[in-house]
Amino acid sequence: MAKENFSDKLGAFFQKIACIAGEDFGFLMTIWLLGCSTQVIKWANDGKVDLVMSLTFTGLLTAIAVTFITKWLFVPKASKIIRRILVGIMFVAFVIEAFVLYQYNALLGIGTVNSLFETNPEESAEFVKTFVGFGGLGLALAIVVVLYLLVKYKPWKKAQIDALSQKVLAGIVFTVSAAYAIYMCCAYPGIMFGGDDLTPLTRLMGATNTAWKNHVAYQELVAKLDEHIELTKNDGKITNIVFILGESTNRNHMHLYGYNLPNTPNLDAMAQKGEIVYFRDVVSAHSTTVASLSKIFTFCNHEAPKPWFEYNNLIDIMNAAGYKTHWLSNQESSGIWGNVAQIYAAHSDVSHYTQIRDSKEDDGRVDGELFPLVDNAIGGADGEKNFYVVHLMGCHLAYYNRYPYLFTKFTEKDITGNYNNDQKEVISQYDNAIFYNDYIVSGIIDKFRETNSDTIVIYLPDHGEAVYDEGGVNGHIEENPSRHMIEVPLIMWASEKFKENHPEKWALIQEAIYNPYMTDDMIHTVLDIADIHTPDFDPARSIINQEYNTLRPRFFDEKDYDNEILATGK
Repeated sequence: MAKENFSDKLGAFFQKIACIAGEDFGFLMTIWLLGCSTQVIKWANDGKVDLVMSLTFTGLLTAIAVTFITKWLFVPKASKIIRRILVGIMFVAFVIEAFVLYQYNALLGIGTVNSLFETNPEESAEFVKTFVGFGGLGLALAIVVVLYLLVKYKPWKKAQIDALSQKVLAGIVFTVSAAYAIYMCCAYPGIMFGGDDLTPLTRLMGATNTAWKNHVAYQELVAKLDEHIELTKNDGKITNIVFILGESTNRNHMHLYGYNLPNTPNLDAMAQKGEIVYFRDVVSAHSTTVASLSKIFTFCNHEAPKPWFEYNNLIDIMNAAGYKTHWLSNQESSGIWGNVAQIYAAHSDVSHYTQIRDSKEDDGRVDGELFPLVDNAIGGADGEKNFYVVHLMGCHLAYYNRYPYLFTKFTEKDITGNYNNDQKEVISQYDNAIFYNDYIVSGIIDKFRETNSDTIVIYLPDHGEAVYDEGGVNGHIEENPSRHMIEVPLIMWASEKFKENHPEKWALIQEAIYNPYMTDDMIHTVLDIADIHTPDFDPARSIINQEYNTLRPRFFDEKDYDNEILATGK
C-alpha cells in the first residue's frame, strides 16, 4: 500500500509538472533561453560538452522551479505582473550579453559594464552603426516579433499528448535535470555557487556592482588631490617631459612596425634618421581605457596587493617634484562616472580640452584641434620644468570620425586578405586613422623640436584594437582578450639638447628596444627618465634601467601573454 501511495504521489507530481509545462511552456522556455542559452553557446564554442549538457538540464530544472513558484505562490494577476517584470529585466541583460557573445565570443563582465558607463548617446550611435547596422537592427526586430507571436498564439498547445505520455515525459525531464543539478553542485561548485556567474542578469548585476565600487574609488582618488608625496630622490633637470597618450592603437597596423600599407610616413622618416626609438615588444595591461589608465599612471600593477586608487599617481608626483603639470585633451571634459583621465586632469596644474562636453563625443572633433592647446602651453611655460600629457582620440571608434577627409589615403581596394567588403571598408578607415595619428604624433614632436629645449617625448596608447585580425572581431573588450587588443607601440623622441645633457639615458633607451614590457610599469620608466623616485619606485620595473627584470610574466586577464595569448596567435 505504501508503494502504491508513493507511486500515486509521484505520478501526481509529474502530472503537475506536465500541466505547468503545458500551460506555461512559453514562459518556461523563455526563462531558460534568457538565463542559460548564452553560456551554453559559449561553452559549446569552447568545446566544453560536459558543461553544455550539465547547464542545459540544470537550467531547465531552474526554469521549471521559477515557473512553479511564480504560478502557485501568487494570485494570477500578481503572477502575471511578476513574470513580465522578470522577463523584462532578464531580456535586457540577455540582449547585451548576446551581442557581446556574437561580437567578441565573451560573456558579460566588468569591462563591458565599464564601457557602457563610459559611453554616451553619440558614441553609442556610432557603435551601433559600426557593429550592428540596419541589417542587425532588422534581425533583432524580426526575432522580437517572432517571439511575440509564439507567446501570443502558443502553437505548442495544439500538440495532442495523452496524460500518460505527459507524465512519462515530465518524469524523464525532471529526473535527468535533477541528476545533472546534483552533478553540477558536486563537480562544479564554483559555477553553481559563484553568485554572479550564473546568468546574464546576475553577471550584469555583479559587474555593475563592481563598476559602482570603481565610481566610489574615483571619488576617493579625487579626495587625495592634496595628499603628501614622499620623494626619495628629486634630481629632475629635464625641461620638458611630454607624454602623448594615444587611444585604441594596434601596432600591427602601423607601417613602422611592419604593416604592409605606408600609413606612418613621418614616424618612418624619423626612425630612418635615428630620431626616434620604437620598442618592439610592449603590451598594455588592459584592453579598455579606464582599466589601462588606472595602471599606467599609478604604481598599481598586476601583482599589486592594493587597488589602484590607493597608490600615488604620476601627476601628483610630478607636482611634488616641482614640475608644472599640463593635461591637454581631445576627450570628454566631464562625466557622471568620473573617467579616470578626468581625475588626472583635475590633479594637474593646467587642464584644457578641445571642447567642453559632458560625457559626449561629437561627430568628429579630430586631434589636430589639440595643436593650438599645445602651442599655448609651450608659450606659457616661462622656463619652468613642465610635464605634459596630451590625450588623443587616436584611433577610437568610429574610425572614419578620427581623421579629416584630406587624410583619406586608403580605401577597401587597398586591403588584401580574406575579408568581405564591409570589413575591408572598416579596415581601410582604421588605417586612415593610423595615417592621421602619425601626422598628429609627429606634429607634436615637431612643436617641441622647435623649442630647442631639453625635451623627451613618450608616445603610448592606452590599449590596442582588433580590426578583424582574428576573423570577425572588431574593437576591444576586457573579457576575451586577443593580442591585437593589447599589442601597442611605445615610441620615444629626444631633442638634441636632451641627448647632449643626458647621453647615458638616451643610450639606455636605445639599448632597451627589445625588452619585453607591460604598460602597468610605465610610471617606473617615466620616473627613471626624470630622475625622480618615491618609496614605490622599482628599477626592476623600468624598461630602460640596467636592473630591469626581463623575465617578469606578463598577465592579461589572468592569461600569460607570452605562453598563452601570443603562443596561440589570438
